[in-house]
Amino acid sequence: MTPKELLYLEDSLGMERQLQTKCTDYAGKVQNPSLKNMLTGLAQEHQTHFDSLMKQL
Repeated sequence: MTPKELLYLEDSLGMERQLQTKCTDYAGKVQNPSLKNMLTGLAQEHQTHFDSLMKQL
């Protein structure tokens, strides 16, 4: 893997982690059950993306 590819992967990992954290945080703050479920699902998707990217290392 080239240094540029590693930097891209690092940026992608950081973004996925940030999105997962924000979705989890917002899911804990909202009262609407359907919105809470949607945010929880998005958090799980971003965790899956993060895990997939980690496998590239």
